[in-house]
Amino acid sequence: MAAFERPSNPEYLRQATLRIFGEQCLRCGKNRPLEMAHIINWPRCVTIAGEEINGAAPPEAWHYAEAVRHFHHLGNVLPLCANCHTLYDGEQWEDVTESEIKGYRDTSVQETGVLLRLIDFVGTELSGRPNRCTHKVDGKRKHSHAVDVDSCVWPLMWISQGYELGLICEEPNLIVPTGPEAHYHVPLSTPQIRMCTAELSDCRRKGRIWKRL
Repeated sequence: MAAFERPSNPEYLRQATLRIFGEQCLRCGKNRPLEMAHIINWPRCVTIAGEEINGAAPPEAWHYAEAVRHFHHLGNVLPLCANCHTLYDGEQWEDVTESEIKGYRDTSVQETGVLLRLIDFVGTELSGRPNRCTHKVDGKRKHSHAVDVDSCVWPLMWISQGYELGLICEEPNLIVPTGPEAHYHVPLSTPQIRMCTAELSDCRRKGRIWKRL
């Protein structure tokens, strides 16, 4: 297994974790000290990302990028207090299991309030979250917003399950503007995303326009 350095936690993901799941430990309910915990740890993500494909190991750069993708996404994190986080991560304690921690996450994403905040997260990610892009030209930021479709995979899966279970009653056809020339159609009852370059005014009647809260 490659010895890749563990990446630091993205601030946007930490904030999203607390905003979506609530500012309290999903295991014990305490609200401090609160931390963003990973369900699958970094070494396991590196191992998963490094699995051979057709007998060939992935290139190192691709391997690391895939490990980060497996590690830092909303489906792999949840808020835990420092005590529960330590109990879960500590190899010397076996009473807090991965199955238990996943259970807290899975129960949380069946709460209507959490599902509505997940919809807002999807809108934020598709519209281009501010300050994500670090690409600079001549010392200046190339553009201030960048879209991350991959970050919406887990949220859209949970949201579609929420519609299937009747936990959400909002109009499911979401339209997310990304700029003057394009927008996304997101049928929330099915985990799909479609880019559209038609005039936004022509598509308004096909769903509701997402607006940043």
